[in-house]
Amino acid sequence: MRALYSFAAGSHTLAMLRYVGLGYRRFGIQPTKSPPRVNWEFFAVVSGQCAPVMPKQENALLKANTLWIFAPGSDHGWTGNEKHRAYITAFHFGVVPPQLEAAVLAQGHLALPLDVSERKRLVTIAKQMRPEFQQPTNFSNLMYQGVLIELTLLALRKLPILEKPLPPSPAKRTVEAATSWFASNLAITPSVAQVAKEVHVSSSTLRRMFRETRKESPARVFSRMRLEASMKLMSESTLKLDEIAEECGYSCASDFCRAFRSVMKITPAVWRRTVLSGPGYVRK
Repeated sequence: MRALYSFAAGSHTLAMLRYVGLGYRRFGIQPTKSPPRVNWEFFAVVSGQCAPVMPKQENALLKANTLWIFAPGSDHGWTGNEKHRAYITAFHFGVVPPQLEAAVLAQGHLALPLDVSERKRLVTIAKQMRPEFQQPTNFSNLMYQGVLIELTLLALRKLPILEKPLPPSPAKRTVEAATSWFASNLAITPSVAQVAKEVHVSSSTLRRMFRETRKESPARVFSRMRLEASMKLMSESTLKLDEIAEECGYSCASDFCRAFRSVMKITPAVWRRTVLSGPGYVRK
């Protein structure tokens, strides 16, 4: 528990809840196809059946009573039973504790069974978080952290336990230092070379370390961090888009809008108008 507490205490801004949803979905009639995720996704089917559809996958095995966890970058969609709708809960976070991150990255994604009490608890959490997400308060981030830790523990308790925790590798420590420094200097749009210099490695070494620990390039991670920062500002402030662009290291509002739309497939203005109302929500 100490490592999880340390994570929560030091990452209150990064642990920001990015989306919460619950309700009935008719994935069998209206399958979804999403752009690559920019967040960590916790997606549970609490009644009915559904399944993620992975790229180039022809047939998806429908499951009931299941929690799926996906890392940023996953571009799966969702499908379901054509005759029956499914009731789901969904939570998106910008970051997760390192224990869960390692487990998900090792397997690609997690698909974990849920019992009756766990499914009821997920619905309760989602219902509690919707108003908190729609109208954040000074205590919202603390509540988001609590939810993230609860979801993390729910998942980790279903996984095999290592006898001894593995110490972070030098590569992982360097990557963490690089992402931390980049997050603190978004506005100056630091290059990979600048970040590498700050953490005392060459650019090529930093790229290798990112590939080794994150399975993606530093440029892609940094791009997603800028996008995450912009989403946080749009959901938590009334700043104009040009001000958000400046804060997040984009050259202008137009540059920001192009970058945002290339990933999210909608404009920042449309995302900002719809995110708090939970796009795609279907009432019972």
